[in-house]
Amino acid sequence: MEFNLGGENEGKTMNPLSRLNNAAPPILIGLLLACLPLAPIAQAVDPPQERGRPTAILVSPIHEAQVVRGDDGKDHVEYELLVVNAVEQPVTLMNLTVLDRAAKELTRIDGPVLVAATQTLLDKKPVAEIPASAAVSVDVDLIVPPGIAPERVTHRLAYIVPAGTSTAVFVDPPVIDGPEVAINRRPATVIKPPLKGDGWLATTACCTPNLHRDLRIVVDGRRIETAETFAVDWALLKGDRVYEGEGATNEQFYAYGADVLAVADGTVVSVQDGKPDATPNKAMTPKTLSDFGGNQVMLEIAPNVFAVYGHLQPGSLRVKAGDTVKVGATLAKIGNTGPSFGPHLHFGLLNRPDIFTGRSLPFVIDSYTLAGTVDFKASQGDTVAVTSNSKQVRSVYPLHGTIQNFP
Repeated sequence: MEFNLGGENEGKTMNPLSRLNNAAPPILIGLLLACLPLAPIAQAVDPPQERGRPTAILVSPIHEAQVVRGDDGKDHVEYELLVVNAVEQPVTLMNLTVLDRAAKELTRIDGPVLVAATQTLLDKKPVAEIPASAAVSVDVDLIVPPGIAPERVTHRLAYIVPAGTSTAVFVDPPVIDGPEVAINRRPATVIKPPLKGDGWLATTACCTPNLHRDLRIVVDGRRIETAETFAVDWALLKGDRVYEGEGATNEQFYAYGADVLAVADGTVVSVQDGKPDATPNKAMTPKTLSDFGGNQVMLEIAPNVFAVYGHLQPGSLRVKAGDTVKVGATLAKIGNTGPSFGPHLHFGLLNRPDIFTGRSLPFVIDSYTLAGTVDFKASQGDTVAVTSNSKQVRSVYPLHGTIQNFP
């Protein structure tokens, strides 16, 4: 729920623009499932019906896949695979192929893209190999033409173990078939924009690896939840900068003090105020659960659909729990509260009124102008590399790095 212009550079020493947020992940609730140090089984002695079972790694979906229509005009199918290396040697993933039920290849992930998508489960560090008896998550962004996402997909995962080891002797062929993942094809929730005006940059959003897309929280030792897959951090861009001068004060950020709007008719289920604005470009370490997200407003806009707004300016909240609001109503102003490196709006939908245990839900905005994109890797210093565009779009999701002009 934090603002970061650095994409995959979280956690490193960065310049002020690229480190507007590097807050620690939320406090973990419960225990992670244990990795079992299973001994490798020689396939040569397996009965025929046992052939093809994994002997080196175990793969399972964290939960069903979800679909969102991106502002690139394509459907993005999002899910995570939990991969457990259950032997005494490190395992290197070579490629992941996604197939439909007829075994038609839909996409293949390999090379640097696979490394970026393969991360230590909770601290989200990309890894080239899975250590012995360890677990990782592989983020899958399956991109398909509109409306053709299948009901289910399956997988083929190729890997290698160190040559010359006893494990290598037993693992032949080093391929896992499966698992099958169900795709929830329910249409995304349609909302109005949470902001007004031109130049709103989605600094953190689905569907490439970043702080939101990669957040995983262990809940009560029972499940791993993904609370921010589709959440967006919006900063206000003017020209190629998000603040004037050195960005040393909140007031120098163009987003600071902008009105935050109700995206639909709804009921206020909770508010939090009283958290002070942080100093830009200085790390704030949360000490309690209430510190995460800073000042907040949460609305129920449909059964089991909750809109959350975070990092709001102290004293700017205009609503209280129990209030009913109409779409477009002003709820508060953008601030820099909680773990944040600069003023921005954190916004997302959840399936329950809890920012830690809720699952992120896909949404699309009814209408806006796609004004351009930012290349974070090419951006330097206080400026961002912008490719301008002007395209009217309807009922799509603002992908990571895109710029929106809202009516």
